[in-house]
Amino acid sequence: MAPNARPVVRLVNQTATRNLEHYVESARLSPAFGPIPFDEHEWRIDISTPTKPTGSQTGKLVFTQGSTSRNSTKRDASPFAEPFNSFVKAFVRFNEQSRHKSVNYIRKIIATTRILYRASADVDHDPRLMSGSTFTKAEALLKAANKQGEYSDQTANRMGVLLEAIAHTLTETGIASRRIDFRNSVPRSGEMRPLDGEDERMPTDEVLRALFRVSAADLADSDRLLMRLVELLWVGPWRLNEVLRLPLDCEVYRPRTVNGVPVLDDAGAPVMDYGIRHSGSKGALGAVKWIPTSMVSVARRAMAEIRQITSASREVCLWMEANPGRACLQGSWRGTSRDDVLSAKDAAKALNLAHRTSFNAFAKRTGIREIPLRKGLTGFGYRQGDIEDAVLALLKPIAKGDNLKRSEYLFVVPRNYFHETRTSRPSIIDIVSHSDVSDFLGGKSGTQSIFERLDLRAQDGQRYKLTSHQIRHFLNTIAAENGLGEHERAVWSGRADIKHNEAYDHETGYQLAERARKMLEDDRMQGPIASTFQRLPPVERSAFSLVQLATVHTTDIGLCLHDWGAAPCPHHGACASCRDCAIIKGDPVHRARIEILLEEEQITLGRALAEVEDGTYGASNFVEHGRRMIAGYRSMLAIHDDPKIEDGTMVQLEPVEAREGLLEDATLQ
Repeated sequence: MAPNARPVVRLVNQTATRNLEHYVESARLSPAFGPIPFDEHEWRIDISTPTKPTGSQTGKLVFTQGSTSRNSTKRDASPFAEPFNSFVKAFVRFNEQSRHKSVNYIRKIIATTRILYRASADVDHDPRLMSGSTFTKAEALLKAANKQGEYSDQTANRMGVLLEAIAHTLTETGIASRRIDFRNSVPRSGEMRPLDGEDERMPTDEVLRALFRVSAADLADSDRLLMRLVELLWVGPWRLNEVLRLPLDCEVYRPRTVNGVPVLDDAGAPVMDYGIRHSGSKGALGAVKWIPTSMVSVARRAMAEIRQITSASREVCLWMEANPGRACLQGSWRGTSRDDVLSAKDAAKALNLAHRTSFNAFAKRTGIREIPLRKGLTGFGYRQGDIEDAVLALLKPIAKGDNLKRSEYLFVVPRNYFHETRTSRPSIIDIVSHSDVSDFLGGKSGTQSIFERLDLRAQDGQRYKLTSHQIRHFLNTIAAENGLGEHERAVWSGRADIKHNEAYDHETGYQLAERARKMLEDDRMQGPIASTFQRLPPVERSAFSLVQLATVHTTDIGLCLHDWGAAPCPHHGACASCRDCAIIKGDPVHRARIEILLEEEQITLGRALAEVEDGTYGASNFVEHGRRMIAGYRSMLAIHDDPKIEDGTMVQLEPVEAREGLLEDATLQ
């Protein structure tokens, strides 16, 4: 350094410093992971995931620079520099506090922060000095690692999402000295893209047809089990974890009634509804999901085959529960003395391993000690008790919140049951995992999906890919298109909050318009358009409805019939006094929102009246507008509460003082 040169001193906003200190101190007090040595660079964690019966629940987290690999645990790697190190630990702990994660997911978070650490060298890795350019550099490093094959397309995309979450946290907590505007642009390029106009959250018709062919194929038991599990996803809008946690005795029947009167079939016997009892998730309580009549036969067949395929594994679970502390070995070694000494060959047979060398590798990996064979024999053997203890240590814990024994779960299988090359381990019983299902439907590097194994591909040769959540979106859309109410749809889908239905609405404006025209034709619409439609000759009605209901979009209080492709909204969102506004009678979400808007408008009107009394110029215009909006909201509530109008009817507003034309040129009618 030159004699007169001075080191650059980076100025850090004092508020950002206090915010960072508060964020870290709050994380130290967080209950996530239980008591942990926060300042150590290695955490050994034992977490419970109550929404998943199995999964990575114990492991080690390493907060070091190391490799960017999410499973890197190099002991010679240096810890992150401060304050980056403390921020990352706090971010990880708050993530776990908000919602239980698997160990592998948490390691993926740390791997993402390693990339961010490399990208932030120019700001001394200080979270308070990071900006959008820091995250852009990190994303470039991530894309390069993806291109080199270090991460799969799916993993790289998820890490990009995590980078966006970190940027959002730095901004929202005030740790960053300036707002960070960063959006993940890492694509999920490995999957089959939807056609133009299709929603990637929905399965394509081609994928559905391919899935039907898989269902009808002659499958091995392991594939048949997963196919029947997927069929259960189709009989109701499940979350995958709800199906994986199903208890063995989950089927429920009840007599069907209409207005309290039992429904009888042609033979006079009571008609029974069929449901599946499940544990809730995401804040929803456990309940019975009643299955539509047309899908009952599918569900019952799936249940019968699942029980048959998993019966052998359930017997192993029952034996172990009846003999605590013992592992269920195969053949004549089951239940014999723990002090017996087995040769490597016999031990391999007891664990269903292919060769003696396979057991030797297992013994070395699990730390089973060799002991001399009995007198008269040369060589070494292994104590049966030590073998059983090693097997028991490999059992994954099950969810604590379900209060079920392992044998009481529906989806129990031997370890490696779905693996293409490894021998299954009937003494180690797992519960089917998320990854088993996702690999079955979508495959991954080194693992072919069921579509690939059956050589089912799209017309352009690309591989099919399906996710369990696409099925849930598909069923929700069908329910919405066929008029199932918001409340009923939320209950059927197991949602604690009815507003979450919005995330599953995939109808386009043209699809909504088609549904509105169908309601008009079926005499399930009221208002000026419906009145005119009924007066027209039948030959002219179709053209009229196509013009008047060319496109429709949803609002927070109902539907808008205005064609936004022809012109923008002429009333600037004043829906309550617009004839283009329609409501769906009886919709509880829309009604609740109208009540809130009415209350807010009444408060605003009171303030406007006070301004008029004070002589404020222009205040009378606000009074006029407020009175018109209040009248419109009250009219909407009256329609919702009118017992003469059937629930689900679309009612077009007819405001007493309706606006026509542009706002600045409008006349009151």
